[in-house]
Amino acid sequence: MSNAESSHNVGDKLRWWLAIGIMIAGVAANLYFVDTYPTIIRVLMVLAGVLIGGFLGYTTPKGKEFARFVRNANIERQKIVWPTKNETIQSTIIVIVMVLVISFFLFMLDTLFSNLVDYFFGS
Repeated sequence: MSNAESSHNVGDKLRWWLAIGIMIAGVAANLYFVDTYPTIIRVLMVLAGVLIGGFLGYTTPKGKEFARFVRNANIERQKIVWPTKNETIQSTIIVIVMVLVISFFLFMLDTLFSNLVDYFFGS
């Protein structure tokens, strides 16, 4: 690794730690000033910490990679096809019926084995 790459990585790490510190400071300010400032001011403190820290994190290569991941995840989310109301109702009915059928089968199996144990070992 060259000297320029090493200093670049150190700078990125420093920006990440600074970004995390700013975000934590925003939340800590909210908790510290809970009795001093109204809620809206404290919410703005948290938002400022998150926005400044997020921007600082975005300026790193990993931050840009994360932003690209979020954009791609949003594109994939938009491709989801949700079931219709009728499909949901039909699926729910099928699940309930299968649970009842399997429950009855397990009950009958349990009863059979209980009777066999009683017959062979007598209680």
